[in-house]
Amino acid sequence: MINPILAVGVYCLFALNNDVASASTNSAGSRILSPLISAARGSWHRNPSFISAKKPNLQYVLFQTRGGSDEEEGSTAVIDTEAAADVAESTPDSDDTSSNATEALRRNLTFTATKPHDGSVEDPDGIPSRFLLMKKNDRAEAKASFEEHLAWREEFDIDTILSRPHTKYDVCKAMLPHFFSGRDSHNNIVFVQRPAAMDFELMRNNNSTIDDLLLHYIYVIEYCWNILEPGPPEGVMTNVLDMRGLSFRNMKNQEYIGFGKRFVNMMSANYPGRSYKTLVVNAPKWFHALYKIFKPLLRESTRAKIVILKAGKHQDAALKEILGDSLPKDLLSGEGHEAPVLGTRYFLPVEEREQCEPGPNSLEEFDMRQFVSIFYCVNLFIFVSTLASFPLIYLFVSFLSLI
Repeated sequence: MINPILAVGVYCLFALNNDVASASTNSAGSRILSPLISAARGSWHRNPSFISAKKPNLQYVLFQTRGGSDEEEGSTAVIDTEAAADVAESTPDSDDTSSNATEALRRNLTFTATKPHDGSVEDPDGIPSRFLLMKKNDRAEAKASFEEHLAWREEFDIDTILSRPHTKYDVCKAMLPHFFSGRDSHNNIVFVQRPAAMDFELMRNNNSTIDDLLLHYIYVIEYCWNILEPGPPEGVMTNVLDMRGLSFRNMKNQEYIGFGKRFVNMMSANYPGRSYKTLVVNAPKWFHALYKIFKPLLRESTRAKIVILKAGKHQDAALKEILGDSLPKDLLSGEGHEAPVLGTRYFLPVEEREQCEPGPNSLEEFDMRQFVSIFYCVNLFIFVSTLASFPLIYLFVSFLSLI
């Protein structure tokens, strides 16, 4: 006998799919539902309206957007995505099956504070070497810092963050543009951020908060060191901060400064020793005044890795030497490379791996978007399946059918 709840759910998804496909891209329904249906399909609409530019209300709020691709080629992720897809395709026969599937998914995507060969096994207090180096081998301080880190992970359930649907992935990407561009000449991951383009109005229009953005960054970093670069434990990244567009208004904006301080504190306390080099590019002449605000929050070892560059031939030469083939073209200041206009960061994710290039549509970003999409849909399917097999709802619908 066909489960009536499951049948109704499938029918509703099919009906919504047809409605969205036929609806105008300017309609409120399309704005809200098209990204979600796009995720279920596993690919993007040609013109996805995944960012709300209007004031927040029920019709214009961004609703659980996802990315994805039709490609099924291998990814850099160590997670078995085919097995995850099999979980989504198999129909559970009972609540126990759904619970087992959810638990299996969580176990496969659970990452703790310690890693193999990070020094924690050999250490008498179980402290990873990075925390000891952060405190210059002061064991008492390193132990206290690591205990605070463990408490932080427990408070926000960081160990399982990659197993939970990330419903604000795209809006956080737009709030503060950032991306993995590739790998530098030393094979370190390159992470590019554009803090001057941080958009607080867009954040509020999409019912998002600074806490959402910080949690998103945790998701990205956990993905980086557990999926994109699972080893060795001493892995580091090259950070690029593109300051193009930075103005004095940023320095006067307490919300902007507040986010910066919280972000630096969070990363410094919980992910020490992960920076190979930080390149501050396209910095205005007065940038040093802003840097002085954040400098005291940085450890001495971190400050030594920071290089501040101004737009010009010297900066371009340094970027080419350090980033190599992973240099996004719009970071260059030479002729033929125009500065990006504010607002052009709302790029369309490519649908084929062959279309990838260094920048927001790098191979690393393509694979991460696939990862987010796959596990979003798996969790959604498990939730719907559990709901469909819930006895009380089943009896309730059966009762309604008799009326």
